[in-house]
Amino acid sequence: MSGYIKYEAFLFLLAVGTGAFLFLIYEFLRVLRELIPHHPAVTACEDICYWMSAGIFLFSVIYQCNKGIIRCFFFLGCIFGAWLCSVTFAPPLKKGMEIILGIPVNFVKFSTKRLLFFIKRCNIFVCYLGNRQERTRKRRSLDRKRSSRVEKIKKKEK
Repeated sequence: MSGYIKYEAFLFLLAVGTGAFLFLIYEFLRVLRELIPHHPAVTACEDICYWMSAGIFLFSVIYQCNKGIIRCFFFLGCIFGAWLCSVTFAPPLKKGMEIILGIPVNFVKFSTKRLLFFIKRCNIFVCYLGNRQERTRKRRSLDRKRSSRVEKIKKKEK
């Protein structure tokens, strides 16, 4: 095999690796989106940033390895690498990332629920105290009305 063909084969393997790498980075973003709910605008910004950085990364790889000459087999290699990665590595890697990234996310969710529970509990207690004071005021006013009615009735009876 000539040196030129070896170099082209090396470029194809590099393209496969580049496609797999870009796919894994996007898979990481997808797992983060599943674990942490995002607003659609934030998701759109993440996608724009990912695709811009992926384009810059591909351009730099092409520029460094092939002197800026664009070859169709390079892009086909990237697509093949992403597909190959999605078929082989992605499912177990996705489960592993969900478990590993889920630990801090679940800890934050649990802590937030506990903190919010205490805040809500304090709000309930404050509302209860406020309602209790309001109830005692109403009761006192009702007692005054009743006592004045009882006094009127007693005066009428005399």
